[in-house]
Amino acid sequence: MRHLRLLELIDQGGSLVHAARSFHLSQPAVTKMLHELEAVFGGALVERSARGGKLSARGRTTLARLRVALAHFDTALSDRDASVPTLTVGLLPLVAMEMLPRAMRAFWSAGHRAHLVIHEATVLSLLDELLAGQVDCVIGRLDPDWLARSDSRRLRCFALADDGMAFAAACGHPLAAKRRVPLAQLLEQRWVLAHGGSATRRQFDDLFVQSGLLPPVPEVESQSFHTNMQVVAGSDLLTFGPASAVATYQRLGLVRRLQTEVTLSAGTLMFLELESGRPLPLLEAFRQAWQCKPD
Repeated sequence: MRHLRLLELIDQGGSLVHAARSFHLSQPAVTKMLHELEAVFGGALVERSARGGKLSARGRTTLARLRVALAHFDTALSDRDASVPTLTVGLLPLVAMEMLPRAMRAFWSAGHRAHLVIHEATVLSLLDELLAGQVDCVIGRLDPDWLARSDSRRLRCFALADDGMAFAAACGHPLAAKRRVPLAQLLEQRWVLAHGGSATRRQFDDLFVQSGLLPPVPEVESQSFHTNMQVVAGSDLLTFGPASAVATYQRLGLVRRLQTEVTLSAGTLMFLELESGRPLPLLEAFRQAWQCKPD
């Protein structure tokens, strides 16, 4: 295991000396470990210089894959005295409202048991956690910019449900009763939106840019769709978010979906896991639970 952790220590500390101190070993002993590791992987993993050492391109690729293995090893150690295994799941916050309870019921009904650890974050953060082996799977959307990265090819993707975007206002907002709201009128409103740079915010801004308009500047920015819906329910601000989140809060009588003249593209929620030779049986069962149709 020290061999496998060696690259991470070199990457963090920038030298073999740092790794030797962390292991409480001599530098020659750590150098020998590195040579043994490079022999196994068939190439130079570290570029050494007077300033220390940094990972080579092969070393960075090797470390990315080793981090996943090490994360699974750490999980196995934490589970060694547990009666049930652990599954760490990355979720978009909106998914937890309806889909997560339904998937858990299907998972339990099939006789499976696991200790579930839920991570809620943005899609980009969750995908990075998946590649690092910090979560076992992610339920969310695929970001187009993230797909352009070379390491995106390490994912297995399974479609779960269509979920487009929608505008929302408080039930008593003047626009809530309109049959069609033009884009120019949306431009004049006050907004609570996702942070700049997020996929949701980019899609919102593009709606205006494509019509030759500058997007409105929000008065409130929050990455949580739940926070945004609550703000909208108690104010005259509008928001833009997943249609499923809008529909849920509309059923609760807190917001109303706006009917607009804007054509909004549909999106798809995905179950994402790392590509591997042999899928974990428990993870496979968990994915099948998410793919079950609603009763």
